[in-house]
Amino acid sequence: MAQTATEINVVREWDFEVNLSGLQAPTGKGGNVLPTGYYKVQLSDMYVNPDKNASRVIIKATVAEGPFMGAIRTDGLGIPKGGDDKVRYYWRGLAESSGYTAQQLDAGSVRLGINSFKGRTAYMFFTAKEDAEDGYENVTWLAPMEWSQQKQNFDMTGGAKKDAAAPTGASGSALGSGPAPVIEAPKSLGGESAGDSNTTKKSALLGQLFQ
Repeated sequence: MAQTATEINVVREWDFEVNLSGLQAPTGKGGNVLPTGYYKVQLSDMYVNPDKNASRVIIKATVAEGPFMGAIRTDGLGIPKGGDDKVRYYWRGLAESSGYTAQQLDAGSVRLGINSFKGRTAYMFFTAKEDAEDGYENVTWLAPMEWSQQKQNFDMTGGAKKDAAAPTGASGSALGSGPAPVIEAPKSLGGESAGDSNTTKKSALLGQLFQ
């Protein structure tokens, strides 16, 4: 086939410098595609956006292994407004999912913030929007043992059973092994200067969790 004028005039003497170490090559499955399933993730970021909803914590979860490693999904949980706020059950689910024990969580009032979760491994059941009844993506946080059991059933049935239950906070089972992790007091969100008034505002909002 004859070359066009455009092909004749292209520049082939090109080069650039780039660091590709530590990256995972694409698998052809699509970087933004994540099918319904059970995923081990890293809680890569958590923040409050006061310009949109100052009473909701946004959670960024990065898939930590498998063919979809690196895919990021977003969840969000409201800041509890009182001792009977039902959103506390979902915070319990996230806390259990990220490795906190029943002994820690049943000790009474605890103070949670970004440093309580960011960087920790967690376990989620993700429902893609095409499989969701309401047409929206959904995340359910599961304790490691519950996640493992449900994932095994899910894999055995070829993904036919999407039976992850919403966390109730009533499991009462210890999670993980080794020394119990420490639930740290919330600190200022990263990336802001010490004089930024929003830093104090966001830290105060995060400090309301479980109070």
